[in-house]
Amino acid sequence: MSTGGGAVLAVAYDGGGLEFFDMEGERIGEPSLFRLKAIADGRSTTIGDSSVTLFPGITEAGEIKGYVYSPGLVAPTQIDLPIVEERAIQGLCTGDSSAGGLIRIAYWTLANSMSLTTGVLSEVNGDLTWTPEAATRTDFPVTSCVFARGTLVASPRSADSASLTRGEVSALLSLEDGRPIQISTDYGITTTDVAVRDGITIQAPRNPTAITALGTLPAGGFPGGVVVVAGENASGEHQVVFIDPSQITLEPVTE
Repeated sequence: MSTGGGAVLAVAYDGGGLEFFDMEGERIGEPSLFRLKAIADGRSTTIGDSSVTLFPGITEAGEIKGYVYSPGLVAPTQIDLPIVEERAIQGLCTGDSSAGGLIRIAYWTLANSMSLTTGVLSEVNGDLTWTPEAATRTDFPVTSCVFARGTLVASPRSADSASLTRGEVSALLSLEDGRPIQISTDYGITTTDVAVRDGITIQAPRNPTAITALGTLPAGGFPGGVVVVAGENASGEHQVVFIDPSQITLEPVTE
């Protein structure tokens, strides 16, 4: 999902293809045929007179590119990013930039999964610029990462992670193979399984494979934020499901 001026959901498929959706689950524009192996949360901004939402992603060849939504575009568009990396990129995560940039990016490469390269992508006079930061080294091979209130958290087990941040409180959501969604309030040191109930017409994924979250939304029917999970449900269908996390993000109503 994207932050900034509204929320847009980007969905990349294992078999190829990229689509954008709004928070009503309606497709925005036409699908594209880009083949990605990873896509990170995006950021909405205004460049010149145009409203643009940018999602960093990784191509099948291991290159980091930008994928753009704009009301004037018929389908997602791929653009080059000013990030010079000769090694094949394996994974990435993004977060808001406190330094005034457009978006903060962290990634690791196939050749070195124990070092995260970080930096800030900014927009200056209509052009994108990249400001590198010091590399973050780990004691383990990274399988996913997430920015939680500006803190970069890497995992050696989770296939995907998300930050559910609301006000001064931030929790990590993570996915491990064969396990339900897990939640942590101490940066992944301890985790608790989260039971997700089926909706009236929607089944929650029993085998989730990708997750993203927002603790607050500028509009829409999710007062406690939203968690979006992709995966296979009990009927064997692969779906992207919107989950209401109000029970853990909102105070209970008292009389």
